[in-house]
Amino acid sequence: MTNSHWTRARMAGLVGLAALSLAACGGGGGGGGFFPIAGPVAGNPGTPANPDTPPVALQPLAGGSQYAGTASFGDTVSITLDQPAAGQLTLRFVDSRFGLAGALSASYATQPDGSLLATKFAAVAGTGVPDALTAALPKLSLRFHVDGALLSGSLAQVPNLKAADGSLLQGEVAASNQGAADVARLAGVYSFIKRTTAYNAKGVAQGAAAAEFGQLNIKADGSVRACVGQAYADNCSAGQPGKLAAEADQKTYPGALALTIDGQRIGRVMVNAQSGAATLLADEFTSAADGSFRTGTWVLQSAAVALPATSLDGEWLCSQPELDARTGAATGRTQRNFVSVGTGLLQTDTIDTDVKLSANAGIGGASTSTVSGMNGLVAGQWSDSQKAGRVLLPVGKQTAYYIGTGASTGAAAASNISGVCRALPVQPVINTYAAAAVNVPMTIRIGDARTTQPAIGYDQVYYKQARYRNSSGGSNEWKKEFADFCEAAGLSDSKGSTVIAGTSKLTDTTTFTCSGKTVDQTAMKSAVVGPRGVLYLTDGHHTLTSFWDAPDGGGAEVRIPVVMKGNFMTQNNATFWRGMRTSKMVWLKLPDGRAITPAELPQQLGLNNGLQDDPYRALLYFTRDLGYAPPTSTDPANPISSTEFLEFYWSEWLQASPQNVKLSAYNLTNAASYLQAIGAASDLMNRADPATMIGSSGKTAKDMGQLPKAYDPAALAALYTSGDPLKPGKLAYALSYRASLAAK
Repeated sequence: MTNSHWTRARMAGLVGLAALSLAACGGGGGGGGFFPIAGPVAGNPGTPANPDTPPVALQPLAGGSQYAGTASFGDTVSITLDQPAAGQLTLRFVDSRFGLAGALSASYATQPDGSLLATKFAAVAGTGVPDALTAALPKLSLRFHVDGALLSGSLAQVPNLKAADGSLLQGEVAASNQGAADVARLAGVYSFIKRTTAYNAKGVAQGAAAAEFGQLNIKADGSVRACVGQAYADNCSAGQPGKLAAEADQKTYPGALALTIDGQRIGRVMVNAQSGAATLLADEFTSAADGSFRTGTWVLQSAAVALPATSLDGEWLCSQPELDARTGAATGRTQRNFVSVGTGLLQTDTIDTDVKLSANAGIGGASTSTVSGMNGLVAGQWSDSQKAGRVLLPVGKQTAYYIGTGASTGAAAASNISGVCRALPVQPVINTYAAAAVNVPMTIRIGDARTTQPAIGYDQVYYKQARYRNSSGGSNEWKKEFADFCEAAGLSDSKGSTVIAGTSKLTDTTTFTCSGKTVDQTAMKSAVVGPRGVLYLTDGHHTLTSFWDAPDGGGAEVRIPVVMKGNFMTQNNATFWRGMRTSKMVWLKLPDGRAITPAELPQQLGLNNGLQDDPYRALLYFTRDLGYAPPTSTDPANPISSTEFLEFYWSEWLQASPQNVKLSAYNLTNAASYLQAIGAASDLMNRADPATMIGSSGKTAKDMGQLPKAYDPAALAALYTSGDPLKPGKLAYALSYRASLAAK
């Protein structure tokens, strides 16, 4: 599968992709236009709004730690920061269509990318949290940022309790802590984007979501008129009149407004009043007599001032619902992507074509033309045959919401999506590796190296850690730590006599000596310099992690030479990651096979810094010299190019049909069972046709180092036992270290 196809199949677009098939033009799963012809009062289905109800005074939030707003799957939520204690938050489901209720608490912390992440949620006692929600809390997460009085983010892995079928919800959160004291302050024209979905009475989604953009006018008396897919005019086509008035229950919904259209209530609106321009956040809900309903959210921003063409220029990190590659259905997880905007173009990290942007415009339907006069919106389409596009709505200083249509390949149906982007601050240039020359060694600090893969085989590192610590009975096995360092530095082995217990440290290369007289670059690991001088390791994650966790002077300060494979420090984020994917210098799959984006890669090496455990990758390490051997060549006229992530490609092949290796069938804490798994995998590798393509590598088994002869059973057995009692086998080391960790 090509990179382009991989992207389309997994993401169904990116960051609001899609040739917008907007409901205003009859698409979007039967939404029937922006507003229903008739609809019930939200929370009291079937009751028309009463125009004679006495007015209620608004009681808006006026700053502080509480934020009221929406989750884009269609619920009203409240988030209070630093409650019940500093570094914690409380999330409340105030009004839910999906059976969610009560208050949840969690700790939150700043992440390396600058976002705030809340995990490990717990139910707040006495608030009515359903048992089914409590059971799902271990996977629930909220990633967010605060932009003035606006809190934006993504709420993921939320159970759909109404459907009770195991399905999960994901929603972009938009919440405000600064309201408006009266409707008159909101008078003016607003540009909007919105997305809603139809559900049956059981809470199961029916058809594709509807995504729309347009403009809406609010008058000082609260009367409104909406123009869908077009700039506002008093006589706009199919315009619909309505009213904004204070929500009756201001205690539960502080500062909220009820929105009615054609005399029927269709939603609740929260106000974000900051910097002299209001943003409105709406939770829309309508239902039918049979219990089916439509729900979703929309964002409106004052259109009083036209946006400059450069309004979105810079680097962004965008979030949207992850879509299943096969079905196009939302998985409940959040997908994040790097987006770069400049010179009128938008680029993303996982799509290889650009978007030409038009400021103050929208785009939709089957048309490839833009709708002008839409102050505050930015729109464009990808320059490929799918004409995928999006409409963005910048809000505040560092936030932009968007809508689009994700069009998957294969069985996946088109699915309208919405998302939110956060502007990344301009990072200072790191000059440490600015002079890096291609194919030339350069000494790096391993704490500076970011990863290009999400996982390692822990058992490979465990083998090293156990061996580095083995000095029992006078064994010199512990000196392997320094031998490995010298080998990775291209200097063969260490001189054992120079390695002194308690004195020699990896962080001080004057405390030991390597035996090599000349540097062998082919033995070195590799790296590239990314945008603004950030260092990325492309080979050697296991080796350098072993040094990070080593007992004798390990850690972030270890310095070692690596071969620089490229210097891309002048590129933007999107161009860099496109190139890394094209050159296969990044591995974007989790151990379970699920694809990820570059934004999900761990920021550091080490066993405790985010790298996951991939047991298949560990298995491949133990099949080395049994089923395969890393290809090498001593003939300068016929060099063999190295393959980054070679073991991961073999792992792909082993798990695919017809091999179907399932490690779940083995007990990987038991030596005999583990050896059986290693033997079975090695046998499959031995017997493969040398011309077989291995995984997604694009290379044959022969090119990937296949050993076509049957492995030696004695070599397999030696992984656990050896003739020297002071030198256990690799697998014996790994299992003993794993057991020691479990005992702590």
